[in-house]
Amino acid sequence: MSKDRFIERRAEAHSASARLQEALAEPETGILRDAVIQRFEFTFELVWKALQLYLEHRGLECGSPRATLKNAFAEGLIAAPDEADVWLQMFDDRNLTSHAYDETLARNIYQHIVRDYAPLLARMAAQLQTLSWD
Repeated sequence: MSKDRFIERRAEAHSASARLQEALAEPETGILRDAVIQRFEFTFELVWKALQLYLEHRGLECGSPRATLKNAFAEGLIAAPDEADVWLQMFDDRNLTSHAYDETLARNIYQHIVRDYAPLLARMAAQLQTLSWD
């Protein structure tokens, strides 16, 4: 675990979040919905892995996304219990999208991305930019 890897990962998370926002600015179509879900998946991965590096550097155990999110909440990086609940739902939805494709599920998750997940991912990607490795 190195400072350089953390800096690289948080830059990737920031870029991925911007690309997700770019896709969300387009009118919804089936192809766009699929693209948004794919961008959501890799944005979530990059954000949680950047958080994992940061929190492990601070001495916390973060072997999984769920453990990382719980530690992020405990450390105040996720501000409120209701926001923590959304992060955990986001993790569950990310797992659903990456293992099987169902049109109804895709539509529902797309709506969650638009309404809840993309804003949280953008906020966390920005917050990662402010974290000091020291």
